[in-house]
Amino acid sequence: MNPDQGMLYSIALKLRPVQEGSTPATAGCQAYAAFLATVRRADRALAEVLHEAPLPLKPFTVSPLLGAPKALEGQVAITPAKDYYLRFTVLLPDIFQQFMRRFLDGEARPTLRLGGVEFLISEVLTTPGSSPWAGYTSFGQLWEEAKAAEEITLKFTSPTAFNLGTKEWGKHFIVFPEPALVFRSLLKAWNAYAPLSFAEEPLREYVAENVVVKRHNIRTQMLRYPRHLQVGFVGRCTYGLMGGDEEMRRQLNALADFAFYSGVGYHTTMGMGQCRRMTDDRGRNPNGTT
Repeated sequence: MNPDQGMLYSIALKLRPVQEGSTPATAGCQAYAAFLATVRRADRALAEVLHEAPLPLKPFTVSPLLGAPKALEGQVAITPAKDYYLRFTVLLPDIFQQFMRRFLDGEARPTLRLGGVEFLISEVLTTPGSSPWAGYTSFGQLWEEAKAAEEITLKFTSPTAFNLGTKEWGKHFIVFPEPALVFRSLLKAWNAYAPLSFAEEPLREYVAENVVVKRHNIRTQMLRYPRHLQVGFVGRCTYGLMGGDEEMRRQLNALADFAFYSGVGYHTTMGMGQCRRMTDDRGRNPNGTT
């Protein structure tokens, strides 16, 4: 795989509120709408495809509002004295180009609205090191740099869940980072958009037989969407890759690094499933943040 093939981007928007106000504690729906509105101003047809087309997996993710205080009665207080951040990742270069056109060709200080608060976008951060949540890479680079490490630690930074479908008694969700569910989610996203896919059955068999949870610090957290409540888990989980197949371990390590861009599990376009790999024995990432 060519290291330049299949570019991936993580964009962090630095936001300054125009006025005091409050937003819903679960702002994923508003952030999703803001993302599509930004794309729509540059390419209406692309925005409609992203919103309406029955895609098996949408090629972007949206974070919760970062830097917001704890919620009170489902709302978070917002003040102009503080900066906040919103993060978007995109798995297709065309989306990144149209998203960035909004800021390069448009007004000097564009805005977006979350709930009842309007924010000025003071910076658009995309380069590695400019923010712990900004960066870019490619599928090829992830594969070229993947090691056959025997241990992987993932940090789930926004509530994460796995939807196993609807039963007679309702929707069946799993709210624990089971190895099969985590790596199945990452494999599905990788194979949907990578220039070179991984064989699904051998990788799934390896995970089922050889990947274990070695330690974790996981707790549940409730999200309040406009029409429903949604529980998920946050925290860290360390997986042991116990089998000796280096090719399988290397693929799983590439998927773990890919999690930064793809997210994991359910509703990743509405703030859920934000995830990143921790890369040293202190549970820190390469920028030194936890």
